[in-house]
Amino acid sequence: MHPLSGHGPTQQDRADFEYALGRALADPAVRAALAGDTPQAARLRTLARQRTAEILAAAEPEYLTYRRLREAAPDRPLPAAGTDDRLSGWFGALALVVPIVTGSAAAVFFLLGAVIGLSRPHQALADALRTAAWSTVAAAVASALIGLLGLLFSAARQRATPPGDPQHAQDLSAARTAWRTALLHRGLIPFLLAGLHAAGTGRDA
Repeated sequence: MHPLSGHGPTQQDRADFEYALGRALADPAVRAALAGDTPQAARLRTLARQRTAEILAAAEPEYLTYRRLREAAPDRPLPAAGTDDRLSGWFGALALVVPIVTGSAAAVFFLLGAVIGLSRPHQALADALRTAAWSTVAAAVASALIGLLGLLFSAARQRATPPGDPQHAQDLSAARTAWRTALLHRGLIPFLLAGLHAAGTGRDA
């Protein structure tokens, strides 16, 4: 039974296999045997992908350890990537940028209202400008309060998210590294060298 039997390789497993395959083709012993034969390297890459199960079996103990740790990882809901950052950005704008802009507009309205109010024929316009100024002040205060409450909510939400087990994360990373190393040295490099030897024997015959 090969290490992925009954489970199927995950996307991460395929990526790890491709990474190890690239390192194997770059190994000095393999490069020396290839002697710059690019078509042969491409043929070996394709052959390795076709015989993945056989190669993976060479690193089965390490993979089983890695898979056991990976499946034992605690399940906890995670927010979509960037969601908290975007929310914090919006709330930060409400708390800082919007009050500054609306506060500046209110100051302009007050100033215009005071200047125009000096002229009795335009008293109605001056009153309208002062009303607009007070409305803008109210909007500035409201946006500042909403922004501050939003920032406090985001901070509380981040603190409430339970952190992962750091020891488990370290063990999982070490198991993955051990699997990729075994896959490289016990699986891929011997497979590629054997393929090159067989190709050379075939040409000599």
